[in-house]
Amino acid sequence: MDLREMRYILELAKTKHMTTAANNLYISQPALYKSLKKIEQELDTSLFYKKDGELLPTDTGRIVIEKSQEILKMAVQMEDAITAAKNLKQGNVSFGFTSVIGTLYLPDLFIRFQEKYPGIKLDMREEGGTRLADLVEKGEIDMAIVLRPVHSDILNEIPLIKNQLVACVPENHPWAEKTSVTINDFENMPIITFNENFNVYGQIMEHFRAVNLQPQFAFLGADGQFLYKYAMASNNVAILPKPMVDLYRTDEKIKVIPFSPTFSWELCLIFPKNTFLSSASKALITFIQEYLLTKYN
Repeated sequence: MDLREMRYILELAKTKHMTTAANNLYISQPALYKSLKKIEQELDTSLFYKKDGELLPTDTGRIVIEKSQEILKMAVQMEDAITAAKNLKQGNVSFGFTSVIGTLYLPDLFIRFQEKYPGIKLDMREEGGTRLADLVEKGEIDMAIVLRPVHSDILNEIPLIKNQLVACVPENHPWAEKTSVTINDFENMPIITFNENFNVYGQIMEHFRAVNLQPQFAFLGADGQFLYKYAMASNNVAILPKPMVDLYRTDEKIKVIPFSPTFSWELCLIFPKNTFLSSASKALITFIQEYLLTKYN
C-alpha cells in the first residue's frame, strides 16, 4: 500500500459509501473499487463488508485504518520538517493566550515575529488559562502562554516573566493606608478578580486554602480592564496582576498594595512533551523567549 491508497481506505471508512468516497477523492467509482480490491488481494483479507447499504470495516480493516492514520500523520510531520528546513519560508503555528497576557505583552511581539518570519502563519486563540492548558494537552493548539504552575505531567513549561499579584483599592477604601496585606486580611473582605477559567483564580484559592479561609467574591469576570474599573467604581478590593494594574491606572489616587509574603505571578510558555515540534514552532518558542526575557526581565 502507498500513501494514496491509505487515503482511499480512510475515506471509505469515513463516508461508508463507495460513491461518496469516490466523489470526495475526485476519482471514478470503478477506479476506487479496483484499488480497494487490489489492496485486499495484496493483504489477502477483506477490509470492508456491506450492511444496510453501508461499508463497514472488518476486524482486519480496523487495523489497516488505524495504522494508515498513524502512517499518514508521520508523513505530514515529515513534510512539515522538510518545509521548515527551507529557511522557514512557510509554516503554521497555533498559539493560545489569555486576554490579560495578550493586552500586556503580545501585540508588538507578534508584529516583530511576522516581520522576521513573514511566511509563518500564526493561528491565535484567546481563552482562560485553564482552558488553554487543556487545549495544548489535547493537541488542539501547539502552544500557549499561561500562568504558572500548570500542574501537568505531559506539558513542558518554559518560564518567561515573573511579577506579582497585588490588591488595589480606591482612595476612600479602609485599606488605602495599608503598605501590605496578607491572605488573612481578606477574611470577610469581598474580592473582585478573574473567574475559574483563569489560573489566577486557582492561585488565589490555593493561597486561601493554605490558611483555612474561604474567600468571598464580590464579582468574578474575564476582562481585566472591566474588573479593575468595576473594583474602583464599587469601592471593592481587586486582586490583579501588577503589570495589568500599572497599565490601566491613570489616577494616582488608586492605591496598589503588595502582598506579604509576595504573591507571585509568573508566566510560562507551555507545549507538549515528547512530541514533534515543527521548525516554525521552534522558531516561535525561541523568539518569544528572547523577546520577553530581553524586554521585561
